[in-house]
Amino acid sequence: MRPETLALALDRAARWTGAALVAAFAIMVVYVVASRYLFSTTPRWAEELPRLALVWLTFVGSISGFVRASHFRAGLLDLIALPAGLRRAFSALAFAACAVFLGVLAWTGWQLTTLTWSHQTTALSLPQGLFYLPLPVCGALALLGLVLKGGRA
Repeated sequence: MRPETLALALDRAARWTGAALVAAFAIMVVYVVASRYLFSTTPRWAEELPRLALVWLTFVGSISGFVRASHFRAGLLDLIALPAGLRRAFSALAFAACAVFLGVLAWTGWQLTTLTWSHQTTALSLPQGLFYLPLPVCGALALLGLVLKGGRA
């Protein structure tokens, strides 16, 4: 299978996962608001579970941003009349910066996850590391997508 095809499959999976997380987040928030104002009760998980979904949603979305090269690129270099060689050099520099950033994110995220995995959340007694697990998982997947895409940052 071609790397470009794998990158598109990774992007599609990230988008579908993100869509499911958006739907779950919206349902949770509506339920919590309805419970609070209609029934005068708040579920135990009212703060932890939506926050966990939002953290995962944010980092899953970043995978697609890096695969599609739409993360922070404004297209300004294309508007400025630079020689093609200079634009390629800036593109290579952007790729390297993104790769280093994602590598550091994945590595330090893994360290943070393992450090906090034994701690439990207050309401649901989930491992606290679940809130930090998107850093290494999504950082590594975004780096994989960036490399598969052919280095166009």
